[in-house]
Amino acid sequence: MKFILSFLLLFQCSLFADKVVVKDGSVLMGRVVNSVDGNLTIETDFAGKLRIPLSQISSISSDAAISLRLDDNRTFNQIATPAAGGRVGLEGNDLSFDFAQIRHIWSPDSDDPLVLIEKQKQKALLMQWSHALGFDFTGSSGNTRDFGLGLRADSSYGNKSREYDLYLAYNNSSKNDVTVVDETKLGVEYDSKFYERLAWYAKTDLENDRLEEIDLRATAAVGLKYFWIKNNSYDLSARSGVAFRLEEYQSSSNPTLSEPALDFGLEYSRKIRSFLSLEGDLTYVPSVNDFADFLLSNDIALVVPLDKKENWNIRSGINGTYNSTPATDKDELDLKYYLRLVYRLN
Repeated sequence: MKFILSFLLLFQCSLFADKVVVKDGSVLMGRVVNSVDGNLTIETDFAGKLRIPLSQISSISSDAAISLRLDDNRTFNQIATPAAGGRVGLEGNDLSFDFAQIRHIWSPDSDDPLVLIEKQKQKALLMQWSHALGFDFTGSSGNTRDFGLGLRADSSYGNKSREYDLYLAYNNSSKNDVTVVDETKLGVEYDSKFYERLAWYAKTDLENDRLEEIDLRATAAVGLKYFWIKNNSYDLSARSGVAFRLEEYQSSSNPTLSEPALDFGLEYSRKIRSFLSLEGDLTYVPSVNDFADFLLSNDIALVVPLDKKENWNIRSGINGTYNSTPATDKDELDLKYYLRLVYRLN
């Protein structure tokens, strides 16, 4: 008896189901969900939801009425049937259409794609918070005793048109019980798009470095940002603006620096594989009075996600600052290598 019931249920499911035939001869049975941006979504029992380009479909038939909208906005709500010439027909209607004429398809229990598009636009305008915490730990023992601690917190608040970014970082390293790195950094940036690829920005970076005897190194800048390349796997943006530099030292032998400057930068990210990404930020701040007096900073890292949602990831990179006019008895280049465990709170 159970076998007969199971057979009848399977027979009923196969009898009452939408059918999509692909040009390569494949036949998909399931429920047509919708068609947006030239792709049809069908939900199947064996593979879940599948997306198929309409250009690759040879016929569609439905077991119940579905909604269909053409490019000229004519809308029908009828059972779909295969028609001659690889077209879509409507039951009880002499009309038939090429797949190229179809703008949207959706089932009765799905939202109108135009409504979904409007909801997505509204969602994109919502300002949302995103946070991340990073931890760096390094150490060794034996002939040389090294210990390093790094903490970084990042927060962003924005939507697709404007965004606030904030970060706070602290690094401390010692070698044979002698401190070799002891610095704190704080940064805030705001950018707002006023055109599809163009935005204006304002940013400031503050730094205290006790080993370099810097009480305060501050850079404030305002200018334009151009989103050069932006797609699913590669982002590249460039910025240019005017800036102001301030450096105050602990020692009176180093005069306070206070001068106008320019701000140039590149921000980039590339998804190399599903398990590996490259991210970087390059900033060049030359003095207006003397281009030989400049500050160059860069952070470039490889990022490896540790889970499917990418909440946890490992960031391995190089962070460096080159100061063409360093404090007395200090090196121009301050370079750090790090391995950071990052947790994202979205």
